[in-house]
Amino acid sequence: MKNAPTAKLSRLLCRPILAACLLLGGWMVLAAAPKSAGEYELKAVFVYNFTKFVTWPAEAEDATNSPFVIGIVGEDPFGTTLDTAVRGESVRHHPIVVQRFHSDQDIAPCNILFIARSEKDRLKAVLQKVRSQPVLTVADTAGAAEQGVMINLSVVQNSAKMEINVKMEINESAVKSGGLKVSAKLLNLAKMVKTERDKTPSKP
Repeated sequence: MKNAPTAKLSRLLCRPILAACLLLGGWMVLAAAPKSAGEYELKAVFVYNFTKFVTWPAEAEDATNSPFVIGIVGEDPFGTTLDTAVRGESVRHHPIVVQRFHSDQDIAPCNILFIARSEKDRLKAVLQKVRSQPVLTVADTAGAAEQGVMINLSVVQNSAKMEINVKMEINESAVKSGGLKVSAKLLNLAKMVKTERDKTPSKP
């Protein structure tokens, strides 16, 4: 009897193993992920787990009972997967809720903002909307971290070894500009990326 839904994403895709992955290096391998686990099931678990490895400033948590909001802007690739991953979960006693925004014009206050691939041509406008706010921006679009997204994810499936590999890019200067702090464990796993405008021009 495995439904509820899909046994809470197979207990968040084997949460102890995911936590152990954060102690490895470079490419994270989730060899014990269910064979049927899709790309966005895995990414939903990672988005949820970022709440455990990122610290938000105290002022970002106003009222005691205010929710911790994970926003999705653009064409939602998760379906109900992210809702399932966070259902019943909380961040420092703040219940987690998922909100969806059609475009950058609709973005309301949130703690994490997942920027869908549909917004790749409007990425600058989305980032401008949350500029200097304590909002962890996450994407899974090539080059997003160089444009100022804080964490960019990519997934590679190795069907031969039945492994799912996740690679992270972190733009630490973007993280700091939002007043956030990322755990050293997470930083050590990621490729550090600079915003294009911050890169030192190479000498001729």
